[in-house]
Amino acid sequence: MTTMTTPDHGDALLAGLAALAPSDAPDLTDRVFDGWLAVPSRIGPVRVASTRDGVSFLRRAADLDDEGFRAAYRDRFGRPLRPARSVPDDLEAALDGDAGARPRLDLLALTDFQRDVLAATRTIPAGETRSYAWVAAEIGRPRAVRAAGTALATNPVPLLIPCHRVVPSHGDVGRYIFGVPVKQALLQSEKAEEKT
Repeated sequence: MTTMTTPDHGDALLAGLAALAPSDAPDLTDRVFDGWLAVPSRIGPVRVASTRDGVSFLRRAADLDDEGFRAAYRDRFGRPLRPARSVPDDLEAALDGDAGARPRLDLLALTDFQRDVLAATRTIPAGETRSYAWVAAEIGRPRAVRAAGTALATNPVPLLIPCHRVVPSHGDVGRYIFGVPVKQALLQSEKAEEKT
């Protein structure tokens, strides 16, 4: 009995389609590791972590060395870091203060409330400030002023989401993750005026 074989056109088609895939397509390690890099900013060097979906964490190099940054990221997000292959689009311009630069952000690890607070804060233009009460009202939760402040205090991507532009209603500049002097310097460099 003879067995007749025919060419498998399906395999050739699959091979052809596979050749069309981009060479930088994510592999298994891209699903396990997020990337990080050190870049300059208007407040000095910062370390930045990003996922496939966008920038997810930013801290000053003066506050955390490489090992401390990776440990802080893993504690917060439960994922390890490795050196990034490239700088996320618009990141360097945004860190340099370019108001038009809007790098993609990955805020999926946050609660809906935290994302709402940060989304409202991201709309505050350079050169202006808003109160914590404004942020709470803007997201439809006018009584959640303290909770809005807590969400801003834990902002994973300061500078990219300008929480330095949110100040207390009583006129003080308030606290900031990188310290009051850095907040004052950022506001002064932007010549910020309070709007309600």
